[in-house]
Amino acid sequence: MNGGPASGGETDPREAPPNKIPGQTPDDAYDWVTPPFQPLRAVAAIVLTASGFGLYEFVLLSFWSSPAMGIHDRIPWPAFGVLALAMLLALAAVRTALGLWSPHAKLGFALLAFFACVVIGVGGGRFASYILRGSLNPPYHLTLAVGERFPEFSLADQTGAFVHVPTRPGNRATLVFVYRGDFCPFARHELAELTVLAPELHRAGANVIAISADPVDRSRMLARYLNTDVPLLSDAQETILAPMGLVQRHRDGQPDSAIPAFFVIDSAGTVRWIFTSPYYRILPRTSDLMAAVRTVTQPWKK
Repeated sequence: MNGGPASGGETDPREAPPNKIPGQTPDDAYDWVTPPFQPLRAVAAIVLTASGFGLYEFVLLSFWSSPAMGIHDRIPWPAFGVLALAMLLALAAVRTALGLWSPHAKLGFALLAFFACVVIGVGGGRFASYILRGSLNPPYHLTLAVGERFPEFSLADQTGAFVHVPTRPGNRATLVFVYRGDFCPFARHELAELTVLAPELHRAGANVIAISADPVDRSRMLARYLNTDVPLLSDAQETILAPMGLVQRHRDGQPDSAIPAFFVIDSAGTVRWIFTSPYYRILPRTSDLMAAVRTVTQPWKK
């Protein structure tokens, strides 16, 4: 008869529980089997996540004082390359975590790796935006050119002593570094390099000075922090920086800062070499500075 049970008391196969094994009760057919944890895959996901995030933090912490990261380059490809590697490691961690059989472990490890991807992506993007756009100098016009005479002045250094520029007795050249201020990590890095370079400059017959719009007390704190003997001259009144066109005026009430520049001046006070850049983070390498100084102090070695 249509619609009734099959003859002989047999049950319609379509009405039987799925995966029914002979001898099982109906409840046994739906028992949950816990999948294995896969500790090696879980550890691999953690290591990949930590490695990616660690590389990201390494770039953020070391870029500001590491020439190897491209601090002197127009586009710091080494830093961007390490950030790309960090993102690839974090994505590999997500892929590895999704291969876990345990749903709870898969959710936990995959979310951790995914959050690392988000942090690296957002933070890396902000880092790249700052490097390529945020470190631009404002529009300015340098009023001094090669071949012109550097203005004479006397400014106080970090000890309160007055330094007379352009030259000192016995020096054939003076290297002048105009730096943004003690707040700038790029300026601090360059001053640290000049501190190491100063003995070689002196042997070449040149001295080095640095000028900013910082007051004397801030120059003193910066000199202690860097442990430098390079004279850090204070032009807080902008008597030299403003006429040269090297002042950045802030609209948010912050103190004015200098626009970075390098000058090499001969013993007659004539400017022989100038370095400026559209970006305040791009500063010359020490080898370039020595080469510029030697063209004045040792012209026969050109």
